[in-house]
Amino acid sequence: MASWLIPANTKFYDVFLAFERSETYWPMNAKVATGDIVYIYLAAPYKQIGFRSKVLGIGYDLAEILDQVRPLIKGDVDHGSGSKPFMKLGAPCAVPIDPNAALSLNNLREHGLKGMLMGARKLDNNLPLLEFTEKAFK
Repeated sequence: MASWLIPANTKFYDVFLAFERSETYWPMNAKVATGDIVYIYLAAPYKQIGFRSKVLGIGYDLAEILDQVRPLIKGDVDHGSGSKPFMKLGAPCAVPIDPNAALSLNNLREHGLKGMLMGARKLDNNLPLLEFTEKAFK
């Protein structure tokens, strides 16, 4: 089981609506496996980790889940992205949105996050950041 930090742009995807559900789908941008843990980082204006979830399944085609993700996509659905598989996430745990959140961008940087968070990162490759993130959810 691995842990991932995955950025989310709330301008294009209704992350909050997605995680109101007990299960939701998310585009796969890394070699995520069933059983992995994903931490969803909310980009500006939030700049903090907003959710933790467990991967329930991988490899879903957009066409097979389109009806479920269409309400979450802001704007037109890009049918050209159909080649990118989705993963099913379940049992989300939300973090209250707060400028002083324990999992804010500044705190993540103080505990090992380097550079811009533009894509998925495997937290197992950054143990100080993984331990800090896991501790915030206990």
